Amino acid sequence: MTRLQAVAGRSYPADPAETGLAIFIRWFGSHFARSTSLLESTSREGILHATLSVGRRWETRVTLVNTLAPDATLPFEAARAAIEQRLDVEGRSLALWAPRGGQLPATEPGLSEVALAVSEAKPLADGRLEVRRPVTLYLRRNSTTGSVITVLGGLSAHWAQFTNRVPGSFSLNALELLRLPNNQEERDELAERIVLAAGQPEVDDTVTIAAEDVWTATELDGRSCVLGTPQPDNDETSAALRRNIRKLLKDARASSPPPQAGSGTSALVVLGAATYSEEEKLSRALRGMDPTRYSGYDIIAVLADGIVKPLLEPARSTLHWDAPRA
Repeated sequence: MTRLQAVAGRSYPADPAETGLAIFIRWFGSHFARSTSLLESTSREGILHATLSVGRRWETRVTLVNTLAPDATLPFEAARAAIEQRLDVEGRSLALWAPRGGQLPATEPGLSEVALAVSEAKPLADGRLEVRRPVTLYLRRNSTTGSVITVLGGLSAHWAQFTNRVPGSFSLNALELLRLPNNQEERDELAERIVLAAGQPEVDDTVTIAAEDVWTATELDGRSCVLGTPQPDNDETSAALRRNIRKLLKDARASSPPPQAGSGTSALVVLGAATYSEEEKLSRALRGMDPTRYSGYDIIAVLADGIVKPLLEPARSTLHWDAPRA
């Protein structure tokens, strides 16, 4: 079968829950040092139930709740489908993690730009890839008084790096930049270039600054999937996230409650969006709600920005495959 024939037989966009499960299975096997494979799974309306084979002897039930599902819009899903199909045609198989609120290209030349960025992606120490897309920042001097830069976009949280370092009052349009690289030296270098550029424009003049919007990706086996949400990160969407998690957990328990204690191992995975894995709000949302909503699971983990973060793990030698043989 040719690559185009394989793509033609797929439906788009891909199910983020199935992709999240694949990443969790990989983490699970390496974390517990056991061969792990998928026996069966069903996914519907943001909830996935699966059964894993562990060590070819034991079974583990996994419930994955996809908090991205309630945020889906037709334009965003159409763009996801276009990017996934393009990556599949290019022969790539990966999960592309879009920053929160990011606009996805659905037409050319944006699709080709994404495909090119993916082909040039560089690995990180944690196993993910950094996908770099060229963007432009616009720096405008508003007055010659003061020493501050007002920032819009992905650099808005870093405004303090420029305060008292620039000759006047400026506005920086960084709306094209959604995510910075992981490397702190690269972040500092961009800040220095912005400060240097602030010495050039006259009042009401604008200077352009070249930068890179750096997304993350996770290698997969099979097909590509874009994961993200068109919703920005603010107080309103944070409240909506907590409501969505509560509803998804309730529906998940109703459709397949966790096994009784001692009758088998079970895991709960909460999949969501985060511009940076260390800033994900899934953990905080879970810890802030009634724990009976997710009681009964032996393992609880969140998955965002390509990172599996365990919140609950049983002590070693308590799981079936860790316990000493009788």
